[in-house]
Amino acid sequence: MALFPMFVDLKDQNCLIIGAGEVALRKIEQLVKFTPNLTVIAPAIHEEIYTLAQVHSIILIEREYGLEDCENRFLVIGALDDLREQEKIYAACMTLKIPVNCVDSPALCSFIFPALIVEGDLCVGINTAGKAPAVSSALRHYLTSLIPQKISVLIDEVHSIRQNELVGKERQEKIIGMCRNFFNSLC
Repeated sequence: MALFPMFVDLKDQNCLIIGAGEVALRKIEQLVKFTPNLTVIAPAIHEEIYTLAQVHSIILIEREYGLEDCENRFLVIGALDDLREQEKIYAACMTLKIPVNCVDSPALCSFIFPALIVEGDLCVGINTAGKAPAVSSALRHYLTSLIPQKISVLIDEVHSIRQNELVGKERQEKIIGMCRNFFNSLC
């Protein structure tokens, strides 16, 4: 069954990544675009994660994680290969009612990390309910090439109208016409 796409504000939210290898790096590279407060816990940390931590709000803790590390988090990502550890992380987060994603284990996820297209304020998330992440990734690459280059300009113009003009039918028709004209001009 398809999953409901829900976009949430991660700005300044306390998020935890358990593990610090290649898979964790890919998740962190996506998450930092949304400016959360990230904590990464692992006995060894990928060099590129160190580099990201120099420019983003990432706390690096070099040690084994404990289940208590999951407490008081907005979300948790288990990016480690050990299925038993993933099961422990999942169980702890479910008890604490914290959204959790254990990478490559859809049964141990309360949310799916989508393939993302991020262009300024535009964010498109793609998922296959955890069944075929490679399909999501391939589709992301395909769709990225279809995003109009000036989409950010359109978003800013629509936002300006929404901020400066009175709510009502006239404003709505103006915005709809503007969007239709923008996309019709691409054909």
